[in-house]
Amino acid sequence: MKSRKVNNTKWQMMELPDGITTSDGNWYRINAGQIEKYIPGVLKKHSLESIIKAADAWVKSADGISLILYFVLLLLLPNPLYPFLISIAFFVFWFFNGSAFVNVSLSGAVKFITSDLFMYGTSALFLIAISLQETTIGFDLGIPFNAIWYGLVLFFGFKVGLFRLLFKYLNSKSDSPKAAHEDRVLNILLIRYGMKEGVLTGDLKKMQDDLIRVANYHKSRKKKK
Repeated sequence: MKSRKVNNTKWQMMELPDGITTSDGNWYRINAGQIEKYIPGVLKKHSLESIIKAADAWVKSADGISLILYFVLLLLLPNPLYPFLISIAFFVFWFFNGSAFVNVSLSGAVKFITSDLFMYGTSALFLIAISLQETTIGFDLGIPFNAIWYGLVLFFGFKVGLFRLLFKYLNSKSDSPKAAHEDRVLNILLIRYGMKEGVLTGDLKKMQDDLIRVANYHKSRKKKK
């Protein structure tokens, strides 16, 4: 069992025999030995901590991108209900399909937009600006005041991870559940790292299937305990 803290920040990860858990609440059903087996050499190029931290950011990317989308659409659409609904619809799409867009080069940007600083700061600026329209003469963004309430619902749903928990639960209860969201994200991220560094060997489809098989194996073992 290994517990590691990165760059003296609050983010931490712990490697267990059945997988890796992080302080963001994510559980990846694969360990360092299995990663090295399926993508030889990738851990010599990139540390396990940096890969898992990037995966955590991509897992949360639906939250940050959907929140940004809501605030941008507020400036374009007169009724805040439409940005609210579009933001939620985008979240659903990204939650189930976003792993296909995982890109190593964009991991830094994704870490930033999913950080507490960005999400708290952006939300505070927009919500304060909207409220100032009611009290400041000559300051008008053309955004109705009730956009604040929609924004607060989205902020807590995204920042606390309530929407992600809901869809993870629904996926687990479906007749043919997909692999866990975080496993799909890490799967694609590892393959992207392997392709970038030229250490990926073998058939890509088989590689994805093998990684998901390992994840499902650990998942089934956990249920039997």
